[in-house]
Amino acid sequence: MLEELAKLFGPTATTGASRAAVDAGWIDYAHQVGQTGQTVQPKVYMACGVSGQIQHLVGMQSSDIIIAVNKDPHAPLMKLADYAVVGDVFEILPAMMDEIRRT
Repeated sequence: MLEELAKLFGPTATTGASRAAVDAGWIDYAHQVGQTGQTVQPKVYMACGVSGQIQHLVGMQSSDIIIAVNKDPHAPLMKLADYAVVGDVFEILPAMMDEIRRT
């Protein structure tokens, strides 16, 4: 779903991942953002279901705009985010993608 969302945002959008996602085998290590991965500084960083442990924050905290989607309103990343959406990623992202497709 995240790959599809990135395609909707355009050719410069890409996906990154937390260490947990890499460890689970969902995505290759080359996409890992954080202290043990890549440091990124995009104009917009959208974190979906990422709690925001300090190791991850180190790799993305210099992004211009941070959007976080998480069920836990008290997750560390929600405090750092410019825009925080409290909800289930599996409900929020499909609605967001439908809206992007309509525009």
